[in-house]
Order: sequence, then structure tokens, then C-alpha cells
Amino acid sequence: MSEKILLIDGHSILNRAFYGLPDLTNSEGKHTGAVYGFLNILFRTIEEEKPQYLTVAFDLKAPTFRHKMFEAYKGTRKPMPEELREQVPLIKEMLTAMGVNVVTKEGYEADDILGTLARKSEAAGMDATILSGDRDLLQLATDKVMIRLPKTVRGKTTIEDYHAQQVIEKYQVTPPQIIELKALMGDSADNIPGIPGVGEKTATKIIVEYGSIENAHEHLDELKPNRARESMREHYDMAQMSKTLATIDIDADIAYKLADAHLEQVSDLYTEEAYLLCKRLEFKNLLGRFSVEAPKNTAEEHFKKIEKAQEAEAFFASLRGKACGFYVVPQEETHDAHTEADGQMNLFGSFAMQNSGEEAGQQETAGSCHIPDFLGLAVACGEEEICYVEASEALP
Repeated sequence: MSEKILLIDGHSILNRAFYGLPDLTNSEGKHTGAVYGFLNILFRTIEEEKPQYLTVAFDLKAPTFRHKMFEAYKGTRKPMPEELREQVPLIKEMLTAMGVNVVTKEGYEADDILGTLARKSEAAGMDATILSGDRDLLQLATDKVMIRLPKTVRGKTTIEDYHAQQVIEKYQVTPPQIIELKALMGDSADNIPGIPGVGEKTATKIIVEYGSIENAHEHLDELKPNRARESMREHYDMAQMSKTLATIDIDADIAYKLADAHLEQVSDLYTEEAYLLCKRLEFKNLLGRFSVEAPKNTAEEHFKKIEKAQEAEAFFASLRGKACGFYVVPQEETHDAHTEADGQMNLFGSFAMQNSGEEAGQQETAGSCHIPDFLGLAVACGEEEICYVEASEALP
């Protein structure tokens, strides 16, 4: 059996989840519904597809080569709702926490990234599954490349699967000929113009008969209906441009290492970082997927107790030139210059150990001058230098 790669259209799936689920927020007021829906679709698809590799592609704000060719490309789209926009970095943070390979490329759309990776995977003998809500990707379907199109309605998601044969059965044309249809009928979602007066039905009839817009143009006098013939005659240049706009680049210049996308098993995604993020976002229904332990207190691993003066001197010497924090452990409650207005002793502090012994002694005094009887001194410099120095012998 061939290895399989799962390729996901990040913005498209996030968008589908956003509009397919009720608006969810956590106790911090963050909108989380799209991320929650995305993860549910992701987990379900992984469980069904069982891929050995996983990559998610996202669009960038920067203009693509299509915008440079046709300034109005996608110009009719409404701005992304703010509730959705704020979840884009959130889903990227989640995917990173899960160790998922995320790919972007300035000048290209996610479709181009997915198309390029699908073709490379197919050429390497792999199967590829592309998960997207964008039917434009049907042009990529082959016997080895399957397009999965999810629909989420009232919280319930169904998925349509397309290999090349399923595309032919539904649309009467081959996957590459989807591009020819777009060249004639256009695409209002992407503001691809097509040619005037030609809709899906007429475009399908023309492409089924002639195979391509180039061949149809060569047989212009035979073209029917008359309205389509005259539109093709007058606006053939628009059809050619529309075809280019609708064509997914399958040879984009993308730096990609297949090893970075390797997924040994689905449990690899359930990391401690992802668990903590799910808790913060309050995805209670997802926490059961994780079998992680409570986060370790790494400070405990580096904790050291010092009871001898010689050890204390060596420890303080090692801290010279470093910024440290300290806490004085009192022996009993007292009230003096170190007592704050609320009656609590100001026993927390910070200091910088100096390089000279004399200065070091002065700085240490900053944390100990006129301090009443105390049990010891806790000192920390980051997580790897943590020490409790007993006062009895180490600090006489």
C-alpha cells in the first residue's frame, strides 16, 4: 500500500468551520468556534485517512501573481469578519503546538501550495488527499489525488470525496477541464470574469464538445448558441486570462521537506503544549483525546539545598554577574523597617551579583541588612540555578 499525505487548505477549512458552527467564546472573551470546528474536522479526517504525512497551507496577505495579472482578482470579496480574523493566528498557534507542518509562500495562494505538493507526492508514488472547501481544487483530482470537500451545517459535517472519475460523473468534464469551464463561465467568488453571456450549462456543453477554449475558438463558426459564439469572438482574450487565473500552479517554487510533515501516529499531535492551549480555549470535549500528564515543574529538577558555608560561598561566587531573585524565610513574625504598611514583611527582592567580592558582599547585604532572625535564603537565577541556603551554618 502506498504512503499517503494529507494536505489541508487552512483558511478554507477555518472559514467553513466558522460559518458552520455557532459563535463560541471562552471566559476570556476570545472567539474560538472556528478553531474548535477546524480541529474536529482535522481529527476526523486523520482518523479516516490515516496519513503518514500531514501539511496545512495558508494564504498570505501579500498579492499573488494573479493580482498582478488582474488587479480586480478576488476584489468583490467581503472583508473577513473580525471574529474570524482573530482566530487565524490562534489556529496557527494550535497547529504549531501540535507539531503540524504549516506552509506559506508569498506570491502564491494555498491552492498553489497544495497543488504543487500533491503533484510532487503523486510523482513519488504516494497517494494524496486534499481537504478544502474550495471546488477549484477539483482540477487536481486524479486516480492518486483525492479532493475532500466538507460541508458543515448546524454543527454537522459531511464530506464529499472526488477522484478523477467522480469529477467526470458529476460535472461531465475531466478535472483539468474544470479550468476550461471557469475560463468561459468565470467565477464570481474569485471575481474571474469569464466571457459575457455564458453560464455553467453553456460552458459545459462547449467543453464537452470541443475539449478546450482554444479548440472551441478554432471552430468558432460552428459554435452554438449564437450568443456564445459572438461572445467568444469578442472576448476571447478575457477567456484566456480567466483560464490563467483559474489554473492552479502545480510547480510553485516552495521550500519543502517531506520529513517535516511526517506523522508517525495521530497521538503525536496530542502534545502537552496543545493540551494546555485547549484548556485555555476551554475545548473541554477535546481534552479527553490527550493522555498527557500535568506539566512538569522543571524547577524542582534543579533545586539544591545548601547547608555548609563552603558550599554557600561557591554558590554565591557562581552567581556573580547574573541577575537573581531571592526570598528570605523568616523565623518568626517581626515588625521593623522591612515591614510594609499592611504588616507583611517585604521578604521578596532581586539583585545583581557583582564581579568583585567586596561588591558582592555589599549586594548580598542589600538582601540581608538588618533582617531579623531568619531560617534561610532562597535564591533563583532562571530555572536551572535554584538554591535554598540554610542560615544555621551556611549563613552564620
